[in-house]
Amino acid sequence: MVVVPKTRKEMPVTALSVPTIGSAGKTGFWRDFKPVWVELVSPCTYDCPANNSIPKIFEKVRNGKLDEAAKIFLETNPFPSITGRVCPHLCERHCNRGEYDEIISIRSIERFLGDYVLKKKGERGFHEISAETGKKIAIIGSGPAGLSAAYYLRKIGHNVTIFESEKKLGGVLAYGIPPYRLPKQIVEKEVAALAKMGIKIKTGTAIGKGVTFEVIQKEFDVALLAIGAWKERDIGIPGEEFMMSGLEFLKEVNKGLREPPGMAVAVIGGGNVGIDVARTLKRLGAEPTILYRRTEKEMPAIDEEIQKAKEDGIEFRFLTQPVEASKRNGKIVLKCIKMRLGEPDATGRRRPIPIEGSEFTLEFDAVIKAVGERPDTTWIPRKFLNEKGWIKADPATGFVGENVFAAGDLVSGPATVVEAISAGRKTARSINQYLRGEEIKLEAPLEKPVKIEKINIEYYEPKERVKTFELPPEERTKSLDKEETLGVSLEEVESEADRCFSCGYCRSCRICWIFCPDSSIEIKDDSKPEFDYDYCKGCGICSNECPCGVITMQREEE
Repeated sequence: MVVVPKTRKEMPVTALSVPTIGSAGKTGFWRDFKPVWVELVSPCTYDCPANNSIPKIFEKVRNGKLDEAAKIFLETNPFPSITGRVCPHLCERHCNRGEYDEIISIRSIERFLGDYVLKKKGERGFHEISAETGKKIAIIGSGPAGLSAAYYLRKIGHNVTIFESEKKLGGVLAYGIPPYRLPKQIVEKEVAALAKMGIKIKTGTAIGKGVTFEVIQKEFDVALLAIGAWKERDIGIPGEEFMMSGLEFLKEVNKGLREPPGMAVAVIGGGNVGIDVARTLKRLGAEPTILYRRTEKEMPAIDEEIQKAKEDGIEFRFLTQPVEASKRNGKIVLKCIKMRLGEPDATGRRRPIPIEGSEFTLEFDAVIKAVGERPDTTWIPRKFLNEKGWIKADPATGFVGENVFAAGDLVSGPATVVEAISAGRKTARSINQYLRGEEIKLEAPLEKPVKIEKINIEYYEPKERVKTFELPPEERTKSLDKEETLGVSLEEVESEADRCFSCGYCRSCRICWIFCPDSSIEIKDDSKPEFDYDYCKGCGICSNECPCGVITMQREEE
């Protein structure tokens, strides 16, 4: 918490003795530098793919204004109930508080506010829609990018129709992420809230089968492609036909499958899909083994999920590359070769190199490959694809050509849920500019974030980070449908928000007002400081004392 006085009664005697404005001569002409309140970028906002205004949100939480906090969240992320569960919380990577005691548990607060939003979305004011524009937009695909774009486009007042080939909306949210990480009722509630906004939903409709893309493009003012990346990449080895697709396996599980394909199951790949497949198999009663051609350090999966997989008792075999698969006596025999790491490749990771003469075999009941995903673009008109079959979209704006846009994994390749949500929002902005006949412009890039050197940590007391409860491995591995990580209470959320340094964003703490020797600062209620430059001598005390680093000293113009 910030140790600050709230009233003049709590002020130090020295502060009480300063003159009031107007009781002394105007000394502003002495000044070479003047204090200026400037809102800066926090590390958490900078690192968040959605650029959520976390310090602003936490300020509202501290003051008990949950409705306002939730609305700020919705400006950049319409689904905090989802990201509060599955986001890799990149926002916490460079949290300045971590250099003092422990980083802020941002995801815990996000999840709490997300669930709060779900309860409030049916109420007036949480998704107010602007005047109807009469413009019609078709969104093909209902994963996080498509749903995010639908939300923001509908709020602007456009007529939005979502086309989904599956029976339910959600894409990877509904059919990819296992229920122990993301309960499906959460996704269903978010979809229901979108329907209440007037978004039209057409499920079981595969574009290219019955309805052509050309018809969609003609009937709508804009067509947005947000189909994700659902095709499993080939490993390119003999006998690959004996392997199952990791994506298809997860889809079947999310549709109700509760029997493993065997007891001993190999999972090839070290990404998020591979980890989800292995942890799901464990909950179905199988004994999975993850085969990965590099070491744990190079695994692209979320670190937290890797650690949980290890806690679950899943076996890892690193520096192992399958080179051939065959079937023998009802088993899948994998011929493998040991690897060593060489110099970094284009991904920045050390390149795996086969060790000559190190071949060996492993036997499994089933093998599931999860080595990467790519989109199915076979039904998209060729003129919108490049020579490699990928969509020709501007990655910054989502514009493809004519009245066609694209967003999410179709453009970026496999990414995180929060990155897809951010892409959906930014593409919705581009679409709106296009429909208004404006030049499609990018959002202004964020300035570099505030470093801890700018924060006056003397005003903060050490305090432990809130702990979230997780089911122990022996309990969580028994259930596929039981959520393994639980939320925190309102009291814990408020306490955690109070730990925030509010880097670059004024907390209205009045420290500057207290220490100003000229009484040249005025703060009304919980507003930000206002400087009376007639009396300010530019001593810089306010800037030095500021707990949030928002007051900077600027040289006077000559």
